[in-house]
Amino acid sequence: MTARLRDRDLDDSGFTLVELTVTSFVLLLLLGMVFITFTMVEGLSAGISSQYQSFQQTLPAMAPLHSMLAAEVEPAPPVAGVPTPGFASLGNFNVTFYANIGTAFANTVSCPSGQTCTTGTTAGPAKIVGVLLGPDGVTPVTATTACNAANPCTFQLRMFLPVTGLTAPGVSSCPGVGTGPACIYPANYRLLANVQNVVNDPTAVDGSGNPTSPLFTYTMFDTGGTYLGTTYPDQAIVLTPGELAAQQLTGLSGLGYPTDTQSLTACAAPSASYPTASIACPADAIQSVTVDLRVAKPGSGTNGGQENSLVVYRYAQSPGSTTAPFQYTATVG
Repeated sequence: MTARLRDRDLDDSGFTLVELTVTSFVLLLLLGMVFITFTMVEGLSAGISSQYQSFQQTLPAMAPLHSMLAAEVEPAPPVAGVPTPGFASLGNFNVTFYANIGTAFANTVSCPSGQTCTTGTTAGPAKIVGVLLGPDGVTPVTATTACNAANPCTFQLRMFLPVTGLTAPGVSSCPGVGTGPACIYPANYRLLANVQNVVNDPTAVDGSGNPTSPLFTYTMFDTGGTYLGTTYPDQAIVLTPGELAAQQLTGLSGLGYPTDTQSLTACAAPSASYPTASIACPADAIQSVTVDLRVAKPGSGTNGGQENSLVVYRYAQSPGSTTAPFQYTATVG
């Protein structure tokens, strides 16, 4: 009995090398699965956080821009059939237009010294400027300005309110509600939105040298009509980035117009060369604007990031109006 117990105490049997190897492999496998799961969860959390940070920047800009683009108006009535376009400038990375928000809250920034300007005066439409600024946050971008995650740009939405009190207390400088013939706007503005880390890159171009990531794109709608015996149909015309860069419509003869090109800054009454009101004044015929705002995710090493795109259609024309957009109305503003 004693010998048997002694033999049992001296027994050195235990885990074999194979058993230890299998156990170690299982443990390493489990640790690897835990590490991979943790990494995936951490990456997903970082991605969601980045998206929220991007949305927190872009949404405050998109909301007022959408409402103001929809309410875009001509700041002055037509003179001899020639309108004052609601869009003062059209660009791939900037736009200037007038919005029918009015200034019933009384912009009296230029009220003459010693006088009391009337409060509650409706001064006229606001001028809205959307502009992409370079990496310095001050200078508007050009075709040679690079905007990327390493050197991001900034998008600002600015509102300029027409001045009052130039000729008398509370009198607006705008036509229809003041002296006219054009609204006068001060140099100072109200900053409606300031979006940083924007990567809409003016230097990113296609084989023809046209921007591939424009911030703004536009669609014209020609309401057609009959001129000198020729009837022109309704048709939509999408402005290409190249046309916006050159500030000139091209290929019009292929659409049935007598002249092949037209300046985007031109505005006149219809003529034999430009027989419809829309082609005679392209900036007055913009029906919709697409805004494609691209914001880099925090820590992104490329231009990949959050993209917010929307299409804004202008309101319908004024009842009985022969022009497409609303004229400015104090009751709406």
